[in-house]
Amino acid sequence: MTTKERIMWLTITVLSSIITGLAGGILSRATDHGLVDAIVAGAVTFAGTEAMLLAILGFVLAQSPKGHS
Repeated sequence: MTTKERIMWLTITVLSSIITGLAGGILSRATDHGLVDAIVAGAVTFAGTEAMLLAILGFVLAQSPKGHS
């Protein structure tokens, strides 16, 4: 995998995480939580989504060890 492809996949995961983080923060604020609680909820949603997407991406794009198909 080339560096450009890695950057593209990283950009896709970060943008997806930003969208989910925003949604989490907005939904938290819409349910009458305070501003700080909404920011924390958005940040936790972003971090969790990014970690999950990077783990999935690492699993899917990992090369199999030599000698295995």
